[in-house]
Order: sequence, then C-alpha cells, then structure tokens
Amino acid sequence: MILGEGREGVVRRVGDYVEKRFHRGTIDAAKVDWFGGALRGTMPFIPEPEWTLSDETWVLRYPWFETLPAEDFSLDEVRDFLLFCLEKNLVCANIKRANFRQRPGGGLTFIDIGVWIVPMNVDFFRDAAARAFALAALGWTDEELRQRSQGLREDGALTSLPGFADFYRKLLTEHAFRQWRTAELMEPRQLAPASEVTLLIKACAMDVAALLTQVRHIVGQLESPRRFARRVLLVDPFPGPFLREYAPGDLPCLLSSAQQLQREGTLDEIWIAPREPGLIAAVNAAWFGLACDTTHSAHGVPITPQLWGFDQVRTRYVLQCDLDVLVGRRDFDHDYLEEMRVAASPQDVLGVAFNIPQTEGMTSQPYDASPGAFVPEVRCGLLDLERIRACRPLPNALVDGRLVRSWYRSLEAHQQRHGLRTLRGGDARTFYVHPPNVLKTDKAFLSRARDLVGQGRVPDVQRGQWDLTGLTSDWAYAQRRESIVFLIKGRDVGLARVRRCLRSLAMQEDSRFGIILIDDASEGLFPWKIGHLLKPFLDRCTLVRRSQNVGRIPNFRLGIRELCVNPEALVVVLDMDDALLSRTCVGRLRAEYERGCDVVLASMFRPDKPTKLYHPDFVEPRRYWGGEVWIHLRAFRKRLFDAIPLEDLQIDGRWIEQCTDYATMLPIVEACRKPMYIPEYLYFHERSTPPTPELRAVKDDIIRRILEKRW
Repeated sequence: MILGEGREGVVRRVGDYVEKRFHRGTIDAAKVDWFGGALRGTMPFIPEPEWTLSDETWVLRYPWFETLPAEDFSLDEVRDFLLFCLEKNLVCANIKRANFRQRPGGGLTFIDIGVWIVPMNVDFFRDAAARAFALAALGWTDEELRQRSQGLREDGALTSLPGFADFYRKLLTEHAFRQWRTAELMEPRQLAPASEVTLLIKACAMDVAALLTQVRHIVGQLESPRRFARRVLLVDPFPGPFLREYAPGDLPCLLSSAQQLQREGTLDEIWIAPREPGLIAAVNAAWFGLACDTTHSAHGVPITPQLWGFDQVRTRYVLQCDLDVLVGRRDFDHDYLEEMRVAASPQDVLGVAFNIPQTEGMTSQPYDASPGAFVPEVRCGLLDLERIRACRPLPNALVDGRLVRSWYRSLEAHQQRHGLRTLRGGDARTFYVHPPNVLKTDKAFLSRARDLVGQGRVPDVQRGQWDLTGLTSDWAYAQRRESIVFLIKGRDVGLARVRRCLRSLAMQEDSRFGIILIDDASEGLFPWKIGHLLKPFLDRCTLVRRSQNVGRIPNFRLGIRELCVNPEALVVVLDMDDALLSRTCVGRLRAEYERGCDVVLASMFRPDKPTKLYHPDFVEPRRYWGGEVWIHLRAFRKRLFDAIPLEDLQIDGRWIEQCTDYATMLPIVEACRKPMYIPEYLYFHERSTPPTPELRAVKDDIIRRILEKRW
C-alpha cells in the first residue's frame, strides 16, 4: 500500500512495517550514518528506522503503528515536539501538516524522515518553530505556509507574528529549566538554630576600614549549619590611643557601617559599650569587686566594654570573637558549634577555644585541658556565661586606679585556684587564624589570606599557628592547568542565579574542565555563601573573593594571565548571572578545540529578545559595529588574550569598565587563525541591567572608541 510519494522517494506500508525507498542520489551514506545516532531514542516523536542499501538505493523501515491525520493539533503538542527537538539537538526543518501524524492519545509524530532532518542549527530551528506555531496557533494551511514561509525567516516578520515571541521565549526557557534540573548542587544542611548561643563580634573605632568585610566574613563563615540566636556587634567607643595602633579611629564612620550591616540583615543588634564613669564602675565592681571607673587596664588592654557586653547577652553561651579573626571552613556541614557546646557541658568547664589550623593529616583532637588550663580564649571561643558569672568576683588588683589583669587573665587565675578548665582541641575542618596588627596595612595580602582561610586552604607554614604567618608566595590562589577553563565573574548577583550558573556546569556530560570564579566585592553575605555551592568542583575550581571592587578588565587579567597557566587552554567566559544551555556544551567546545580552533563562539538565547539570532563576522568585525563577535558563548585560547596590548583595554589611560566584550573580542578575533561559530543554543543570557536611552548612548560612545583603536 502506497502511503505517499515525494521528491525523496516512495513510502509504502509493507505488512507490519512502513518502508521508504529513496530515489537514487537523494540521500548519501554520510547522512544515513548520522541518522544511525541521531534517531536513537526518538520515538514516539520520530520513528526509529532501520536502513538497508539495495541496488544502490537506500531503504528505511520501521514498525507501523496507529496514527491519525494531523488536521488540527494544539500549541501544547507543538511545544512538546519542539522541546523534543531541542533535547535531541536536531531540527525537523520541513514543517507542514502533511509531514505530521497525530497519535491517538495526543501528541505529534514527524514522519518525513529524510534530508531535512538536520543537526541543530538555530536559524533552521527558529524557522521550524515559527512554521509549527503558525499551523497550530494561527490555523494556517500548508499552502498558506508555503506562500508565506520566506517572511518567517526575517526578524521583523517574526516579531510581528502574533504571540510567537512569547511562545518562543517560554519554549526556550522551559528547555533551559529541563536541562538545569538534571543536576543538583550540594547545598549545606540547615540544622535547628543554636537558640542558646549568641555570636558577639567585638570592634573598636580603629576597625572602621575592615568592618563591613570582616563582619560579613565572620557571620557568613560561622552560620552554617546552625544560625545563632542573635548576631551582635559590640562596639568599644574608646577614642584612642590604641594598643598596637595601626590606623586612626573613626567611630561615627564605624557606626554608620554597622548600621548598614544591620539593615542588610547581617547583624541583629549593635551594642555600644558605655562611657559614663558610673556605669563603668558598676561593671567593674560586679566582675572584680573593685572600685574602678576606667575601661582599660594599666597596660591599655580593653576590659570593661567586653564584660558589659557579656552582661547584655541573654543566652547561656556566647561565641565571642575579635573583629579581625579569619574563620576557616573545610566543610560547611561540620556542626562545630554543637560540638563545642557539648564539650563545654562538664561542670568544671568554663569555655571552649576555637580550633586553629592543624597539621596535614590530623582530622580531630579531643577537646581537653588539665585542671586550671588553658587561658580563656579572648580572640575566638565559646564561653558558658552562666558558669563564668558564678565565678565573680574575679581576682584582680589596681595600679594608679586601673585594673592590672585583663578579664581573661583574671578568669585564668580563678581557674587555676579552683581547678576549672578552658578546653582546646576539636575537628580540623573548622578553625581560625588571627592577623597581627602589623599585617593589617597590607590590604592585598590580608584580603587574599582572608579568602583562602575562608575556603579552608592554608599553606603548610600556617598549620599549627594561631597568628597569620607566611610570605605572599605562600598565600597564592591555585592555578588552573586544564585544557578548558571557565572564567566566571560577577558582582552582586542573586544567589538563585549563581546556583543556576553552577548547576549548568554541574550538568555537563564532559566534566574535564576547570573553573576560575571571581566575585568582585559583592555586598552582604553573598560572597561567603558561594563556597557552599562549589563542592562538585572542589578539586578543579579556583575561587577568588575580592574585598574591593576592581572592575572587569582587572578580573580578566587576574583570571586569564595569572591563574590560567596553559597558553593553549580554551578560556570560556561565563557571566555569573548567566548559564550554559546544553549538557553537551563542554563536549562541543572540546570537539572544536581538538580540531585546532583558537576562537569558538556559539549561539545565545536572550529572554528579552527571544527571536534574535547572531551571526559573527570573523573577517571585518570593526566594519560592522563589532560584527557580533562579542556574543555569548565566547571562548578563546589564553595566548590570544595575553597578547592584547594594554592600550586596547583602556580608554584615556583607564581600564574600560563597560562593553568589555567588544574590547577583548575584537583584538582576539583579529589575531586568531581558526575561528569557529557553533549555531546551537549553548548559552542562556539574561540581562540584569535595565536598558535606558542614556545607558545606550554611553555604551555606543565606548564601542565607537573601541572600534576606532585599530581602524
């Protein structure tokens, strides 16, 4: 029984099979070989044929199954069929009613198996989607589709096709979400809050420059897997001079920053210790039984502000720390706080010191101390305030009206007299490091140390040491040597978008790539939550958290010139608020890389311009306003970026801050030898900056000046 006849061949039903016998020369062996892989697992959307060659004529056949004429099908059926095409990375280009059958239970089956089923190409796919939409949503006939099909290939016609842009946006977005759902990130566990523990961070006016960064670091590092009952900043209003002073004090500015931390939710409360002599004297009398109205010891050590702060704490336990401590976490699921609280439960224990970096291979030491030991940890430690208050008055003395001992030395003396203890030890996954004041003027070194300690990465020279030590060369970010390296950058990106970005990397079928992720001094706790999400990439990711915003070009230079060391590595630029759109993205890039390509671009989908397609010009990009070589996805060999003259990355002697995609890609494309454009949706680009005429004018002027650099 003949079912149909066309330009390619004749289709018959032969018993329980459908057979298509191609006319000689209409299909070749290479196409048939491609079909062998492309049409596996395609039922019920496309039959899965078997192929034979008979008398130099190709014949396909597949089991016959019941279908109905596709005279009237729904937009949902079209959407499901197109989602299938996106998933299988192919296009059924010859869309018309006659080439579809409708399954009895609903759904479309494409029966025109031939040369117009092709590998994914966004131009063909958009055209096929528009044709299918016109059939289902607008009710066009095959003849009307034939007459008007040329217009469906033009951007203007597609944007005026009623409802198509919205349909296409939802289609590609649904495809993206289906891809991202194939991978899950390892989120840190969230346990019940530590309702009996207050976090108390101690600061003074000299800490003004570091306050925002350090409070966010401490809170972000310590709040997993348990939140504190309250997070409090205790401010010592002492105006100076300060013990071991390294910077001038600025109390008004410090308080302003503290209020910012409270507004953003990093802090719950701000406590300012009293300066009134009567209140100071009352605190000293309660704690030492001595008449003293000064806040600092005879040696300049602050005493009363911290004790006043302890009096305000409404929980039994306080985890108190100096503002400058650097907190290290190798595992954010480690319930360090509960372990410290349990360790403090014996009646003779007053507190538990926070751990320090342990030697390589040491995983844990029991919390322990002999009777009378150790000195209560003033820099960072858990205190049982109920038991400590019961020890008052603590032993102390006066010299010239000032206290001789600090509060922790007084408590140590009490411990020794009564056989009480402050414990040390603990699990090596959580620790702290203290930077001496002499190192705090080297902001770049301290920023890098803070970041690396936060990631649990410390050099051997630091192990077993409380105080920050080592040379700049000891505190270095891990370099990447993989052949494909993703450079991810961003600032103030929402955590949901970062999860999406990293999930799109975790879903890749080819996981042989490295990552350099640079956060350019985001506000709030966000930078300290990134590390939680990087477990899937732990051994192949370099995380850099800037403490000061430096801009895009310096981050390009850090990531590519300094941290990526293989000159032939393919650097793939991925914005932190974007995502990859295909599980095969790395595989496609690797195929072109191994063919020797030195620049690889691929199609991007933009939800704000869903039907927009890009066609990069590798020949004369400057002549055509950049020739769309700036598009996402963009990848290039490291050596091409390294060769860009500095003046190409600057305007008027300053780093270019906007349109850096033009500034980098134009000289790279002009210097490359084997560029490649992949016409597949590999990148999801969701704009985060609302466009305005004023911003567009600024960017156009920057682009014009970039284009003129070598014109």
